[in-house]
Amino acid sequence: MSDGSSLPPPRWTLRAKLLGALSVLVLVGVLVESTKPGASIPATTTSGPVTTSIKFHHPTTTVTTSPAFTTPSATLNQRSHGCGLALSPPRGTVAISTIGHCSVLEIGDSLGTDLGWGLARELASTSTFRLHLMDQSSTGLAATWFYNWPREERSLLARYHPNLLIVCLGGNDQQGIRFDGRSYDFNTPQWRSRYAELIRQVDALATRAGSYVLWVGLPTMAPATYRAGVIALNSLYQRVARAVPGVTYLSTWSLFTNARGRYRASAPVNRANAVLRAPDGIHFSTIGGDVFASFVANEIASIYHVTLHLDQPAFITQ
Repeated sequence: MSDGSSLPPPRWTLRAKLLGALSVLVLVGVLVESTKPGASIPATTTSGPVTTSIKFHHPTTTVTTSPAFTTPSATLNQRSHGCGLALSPPRGTVAISTIGHCSVLEIGDSLGTDLGWGLARELASTSTFRLHLMDQSSTGLAATWFYNWPREERSLLARYHPNLLIVCLGGNDQQGIRFDGRSYDFNTPQWRSRYAELIRQVDALATRAGSYVLWVGLPTMAPATYRAGVIALNSLYQRVARAVPGVTYLSTWSLFTNARGRYRASAPVNRANAVLRAPDGIHFSTIGGDVFASFVANEIASIYHVTLHLDQPAFITQ
């Protein structure tokens, strides 16, 4: 008779091992399924900020965004938010108010940069006017493959929660536009339709987030053919602004023209002769940027019924 060590292992031991292996396989399957795109993962919280990584053309930045980002346009009463900005209703007037604590986001191309830095100089001492300059040179709405402003705007709105969005761009948009797998030349009917939709996206994103929009029109330009394209672009900015509540189009065309409506590169500023524009006939000198910004700041005060103090007011004196 042999001892017990030579006997085969009991069947329950083998069965336990098989059950254990099967459990591991089931667990692995669940984990793999949970990592597939669109898989539903139980939420650990129903509210509160979510940390998101946003990719810009500069290094990746981590920002805090709200999961409930879109707000009804009815929240456009910034005066009730403590900012002080208020648009006049269709039939009525709004009293002038002291500017409150306002978050102002300014976006655009290199012309927007000229305006933004001018505003920063003019409103430097207004501590309640928090100005966030997020311009990107060489960008526009037409080349979404290069820089997609509506997509970037979503991130910026979530980051800064502006009471007012200032937009100044278009200097690089006299080019073809591509969508739905086809390309369309500048200012053709298809081009205008697509470009107007991109403008509408920028406007609607901001107003749905509870922000007013001030779309600053492009100024007159020296190159004749380029100037004609700017006129076409401005007409689209103005047309879309009229259709989106909370959006105001501000024309700057006559600011840099003479009495006969022609482009001028220099003019008396605060009674002293000054160069307004860069040699390319498109961009601004520092003084020209101050003139541009002083005009826009005064219009902000007028349009939104607030008082603003300019630190370095620069006005053309005829």
